[in-house]
Formats: sequence, structure tokens, C-alpha cells
Amino acid sequence: MFVEARTRPVLAEVCRLLGYPDSNATLLRHHTNAVYAVGDVVVKIAPGDQDLDRVRAMVAVVDWLVDQGFPTVGLHPGLAQPSAVGGHAVTVWQRLDPAHDHPITVSELGSLLRDLHALPAPPVPLPVLRPIHGIERSVTRSEILNGKEQDLLMSRLETLAAGWEAMRFPRGTSLIQSDPQIRNALRRFDGTPVLADWDGAALGPREWDIATVAVHCRRFDPPGPGAFADFTAAYGWDVTSWSQFEELCQLRELQMIATNARKSRPGTEAADEVHRRIAGLADDGADLSRWRIL
Repeated sequence: MFVEARTRPVLAEVCRLLGYPDSNATLLRHHTNAVYAVGDVVVKIAPGDQDLDRVRAMVAVVDWLVDQGFPTVGLHPGLAQPSAVGGHAVTVWQRLDPAHDHPITVSELGSLLRDLHALPAPPVPLPVLRPIHGIERSVTRSEILNGKEQDLLMSRLETLAAGWEAMRFPRGTSLIQSDPQIRNALRRFDGTPVLADWDGAALGPREWDIATVAVHCRRFDPPGPGAFADFTAAYGWDVTSWSQFEELCQLRELQMIATNARKSRPGTEAADEVHRRIAGLADDGADLSRWRIL
């Protein structure tokens, strides 16, 4: 199981290679990846089933973004990236301000995505965004879903998959971050906002990134449902004028539910939240139920 007891020995070995003591390491997050802060670096440990080639592609994207002058988090130069340690793909990053006291705004996120989407496709072998297969795989692999929940999610997927295949995206395809949100943005210590977390970097419709921000605005606090207008103003395009945008947002929400269903373990608070989100799918009206962040 991907738990702290398994990743702490990996962290200790990484710290030994870097010449850092692991005794003062702080766990920042243990969900999709295990993320630890140690001194002036952040160590990210991927699950054991994470494809090392996929992590290599992510590292190449980050190096390319840095070369392009795009504001992101740089890799720490003191270790080969990525490294395979204890059966896990490991990356080490420069430590920035987590922006707890001066949170990244939705407007700043809009400016970051506008600039990202204006870049040419990077010379890196990246996957093409294919959410339908990923959602189906997550639902079937989940250990927490009962039969009724699986049927509900697969039925919803069948309906939304037909819409996805027929969509014509007005903004076209580019490098996308795939999960842009204010929690995946940090600040340099001079206050400059930067976009981080490139695990899901792919080639896909720009509207997917925009829909992700919209879902976070309407489902989570902060930023809250009124914040999306600030995002679109900074991005420079009102996506709500596109007739298929709501359908895309529903597909993005379904992906978020399915992904967390796959990652959550039975009997945990995360599993309880997934069950609550699924129950709310049938009950949501004009006022969508709020979700708790996982």
C-alpha cells in the first residue's frame, strides 16, 4: 500500500544522496504522490506502479518550460532527475513559498494558463488526453465502490463519452497542465506566482484546463462560485459562450470522482467523501453541492 510507512525509507535514502538529514523532513501531502519538504527542497515520491518513463517526460517538460521562461518550479540540480529509489520514481524540487499567507488568486491562475496555452507544443513525447479510458479504468479498479455506484458512474460516463467524441474545441490543442488549480500554484519568494505539478502534462484541448478551474470554482471553497469570472477576465476568453462547456465540466467532475475513488482506501475519510460526491450527482440542482478537498 502507498502509505507513509513505505515512503519514509525512500525519503531517507534520497536525503542521504543529497547530504540532507531526514530527521527534520515535513510531510506535506500523501495522496497521489508522497511530498516531503526538507530544508530548501521538496521531495516527491511517486507510487510504485508509476511508469518511470512517464516521470521522465514530465521532467523534460519542466526543463523545457524553464528554458521558455515560463514561471514554474525548477528541479533541484543536486540529483539526477528522475531517480529510481526503492522501487519508486523520485523527483526533487526547489522549495518555494507555499503561499499560505498570500494565496494565489484565480486571476493569477488565469494569466498563467493564458501564457501556458500560448506556447508551442514542446519537443517531448507526451500522451494525448483521453479521459474516457482513464475514467473507466478508475471505476473498475476502485476498491470502495459498490455495484450501484459503479453502475451510476458508468452510465453517466456512457452519456458523456458520446458528447466528448463529438466536441469541437474552439481554442484548439496545446500543452495542458491537466489539473490547474490554486493549490497547484506557488509563489517565488519575491511574490511571483508560478504553476507547479506537471504529473498530468499532456497534449489536449485548452478547454480541459479551463473546465478544471471552473469545477474548482463551483465545487470548492475557496475560490467559490463567483470567482470564475475573474479567471476568464484574466485568461481573455469567456468560455461560457461555448455551448458544450457545461457538458465538459460534467465530464471533468466525473473524472475527479473516479480518480479519487481509485486512490481512496476503504473506511477512510477520503472514501467517505467520494461516496458523498456520488450521492450528490443525482441530487444536484441549480445550486451544486460543495465538495471537500482531498
